[in-house]
Amino acid sequence: MLPYSTIYIFIFVFVWIDHLNTQLPCDIAKFPHGHACQCTDDYCDTITPLGTLPFGQAALYESTSENAETHRLTRLTNLSFHKEIDPNISTVIQINDKTKYQTIIGFGGAFTDASSIVAHDLSVNLQKILLAQYFGEQGINYNIGRIPMAGCDFSTYTYTYDSVANDFELQHFSIEMDLSIKIPFIQSAITMSNETIYFFGSPWNGPDWLKNQSNPVGTLNGVPGDKYHKTWARYFSKFIEAYEAEGISIWGITTQNEYSQVKDFDGLFYTTEQLADFIRIDLGPELRSKHPSVKIMTYDDDMVLLFLKIDRMIQRNRTIDQYIDGIAVHWYATEDMTFPDFYELFLTKLEYPEFFYLPTEACEGYMKINKGPRLGMWKRGIHYALSIIGDLLVGASGWTDWNIVLDLQGGPNHIRNFVDSPIIANTSSGTVFYKNPMYYAMGHFSKFIPRNSIRLGMKVLKQEKQHARIEPLKIVSILTPMKQMVIVALNHDRITTQSVQILDSNQGYLTLALLPKSIQTIVYDVAS
Repeated sequence: MLPYSTIYIFIFVFVWIDHLNTQLPCDIAKFPHGHACQCTDDYCDTITPLGTLPFGQAALYESTSENAETHRLTRLTNLSFHKEIDPNISTVIQINDKTKYQTIIGFGGAFTDASSIVAHDLSVNLQKILLAQYFGEQGINYNIGRIPMAGCDFSTYTYTYDSVANDFELQHFSIEMDLSIKIPFIQSAITMSNETIYFFGSPWNGPDWLKNQSNPVGTLNGVPGDKYHKTWARYFSKFIEAYEAEGISIWGITTQNEYSQVKDFDGLFYTTEQLADFIRIDLGPELRSKHPSVKIMTYDDDMVLLFLKIDRMIQRNRTIDQYIDGIAVHWYATEDMTFPDFYELFLTKLEYPEFFYLPTEACEGYMKINKGPRLGMWKRGIHYALSIIGDLLVGASGWTDWNIVLDLQGGPNHIRNFVDSPIIANTSSGTVFYKNPMYYAMGHFSKFIPRNSIRLGMKVLKQEKQHARIEPLKIVSILTPMKQMVIVALNHDRITTQSVQILDSNQGYLTLALLPKSIQTIVYDVAS
């Protein structure tokens, strides 16, 4: 007879394995703008693991609006391939596995002061549950993290890493302000994740004594090549070294957050020519000498005029090429995010294919209309999916959201620039947070598309003309390193179900039916 302790272990293992292989559904919380999924110390919805797929079948995950059955990355019955085309389906798309495009770097969000503070205000257990939503085994597998270099608007005050005037040797450089909350938050994410998180730093503000006016706004003193610019370049190196001393490896940096925009809060302003010269003369040589493996991404600004500005930057002096690895972009391209402009990214990628292109910031609720959080607003999730698919189709190597969590007001933010986030937490009680539709939209990509996946070509074999301003059906196909095909499909039509057949030449046809305002991810093993 087995001892009681052994029986208890068997029961625990059985229950735990059963938990890992079943999906805990959304605990719906209703708000004026829609439904969110609430998580507490006792309960949080999960995602069914992919598991082993029978050959000839495909896993199907779906998220739908609250007007239909409320699915949130819900695993549905496997799809089966069949050999015949369905003449009643108006759209047929063939995957072209011979045409390969960009390699995927990853998906993720930003570890701002605001996000770190909000997480810290939750109960200890709920903090772990929150991080698990992004980095845990049953979360959505984020593998990118953006880190503001010192303060930004999503801090509670303005600060830099060296406020001692004229410290051109940066002897007083210190990340002490990050040590109490932000760095432990990042370290917890690293511990929880099963893969390497690519962290990149982005500066907002420089020390006042390096600038031409003593306030959070302005430009650097002098000209590239002088002591002000050399010191600012060394500031980047100091950041990389200080964070690595805390066990946080910095994969990359961006040269300046939204460099071309004159703001009334934390920021540095450059002309495109000034930024190009700073990279070529100061920052590039500094980082290539001291941190040659760190990726340098430039631009890090809104999509508007991307091609013109990158072209001016590169053509100013072609030796700058050796110091640029990637182009960082923000999604704030148009006032109507239902119809974002992907042409700028497409054109720039076409002209300068030697760089990778990574969207590094996006959020909802930033405009005066519908400002701040709108818990459960489904169209915000649709906007995310539309933007991610659109960016991937024109060459982006991933997608980075803004704050990974904010409070009910959309902060904290020291200039009251409140916005929305995929997760919103009630910091007054510290006992509940809410997963918005944007969280699930991100998960349709980040959960299933690992680093080093490759986007494949597609060919439309049949498509009836749609009487709409924009085609309602958007699809992207990705081949993973594990030789699995991942297809993400979006129907952003508000009324009509869209049916489509996907042709894999080696296995046959898959038939999809996408409800209005829905997202599906399909995964299957490719034929060897």
